[in-house]
Amino acid sequence: MFTSIPFKYDNELLREVNLRGLSYNTFKNYRSHLRRISEYFHKDIVDVSIDDIKTYLSHLKKILRQNPQTVNLCRAAFLFFRQCICGDNLSRLNVPHLKVVHTFPDLLSVEDILLIFSHISLRYRAILSLCYGSGLRISEALDLDISDIDSKKMKVYVKNGKGGKSRYTILSYYSLNCLRKYWLAFRPPGSKLFPKQNSPNEAKASQNVGKAFNDTYHKLFPNSNKRITIHTLRHCFSTHLLDSGADLRTIQLLLGHKSIKTTSLYLQLTDFHFSQLVSPVDKGRM
Repeated sequence: MFTSIPFKYDNELLREVNLRGLSYNTFKNYRSHLRRISEYFHKDIVDVSIDDIKTYLSHLKKILRQNPQTVNLCRAAFLFFRQCICGDNLSRLNVPHLKVVHTFPDLLSVEDILLIFSHISLRYRAILSLCYGSGLRISEALDLDISDIDSKKMKVYVKNGKGGKSRYTILSYYSLNCLRKYWLAFRPPGSKLFPKQNSPNEAKASQNVGKAFNDTYHKLFPNSNKRITIHTLRHCFSTHLLDSGADLRTIQLLLGHKSIKTTSLYLQLTDFHFSQLVSPVDKGRM
């Protein structure tokens, strides 16, 4: 893949992403979509027209059955390139934006999560424990430097999270124990906590972690019809905190959500929140 049509705009794309304070993951996602568009049409991305991109987005939706978020990300990558690198005065209305239908994520219990962790390798357990115990995205966990772990204050520094924002979140004792065992076993030689095998200052890729997690989950729960991914651990972190009585604003800060509206989704998932409510009709009968 990505061989017949070279992508010649890495430097320009990275510059524009950096100037806007966007994350390196945004750069990688945009570049990946732009290269796929070029491959699909067998021409340089600068020669892809508005009609072309509409055809491609339709292909993603109807033929490949990609979810609306993926299609919209591809749209955003194309518009970003045309506006910020090509300098086109292009209205975003020219390229349709798919409506996203939000559904509630499936969750796992604390017991099920710990069971999965007990059947997975130490290296992956250390990574996944941060996704659940600290509410990190997998990209944030893999991008951690050794110095980002503060075992004295029991917190984790997340630099350049989604939207280029940095934050602190909590460090669980379970994660700390895993990390200490991981450190003794692997002794990362560079600055990265979870480095690539031959590049100690570059973050490990997420594909193998995701496969290990998914394979372990389906092995332990072969009859489950839940939609479970690594990101499920972040949803569980938020919901379980709410179940334990944590307030929504604190969870928003730990997750790094820009808007509390995003965090409020978890109010629909927590048993604790509903168990504390009394219907007006029942109050009238008290």
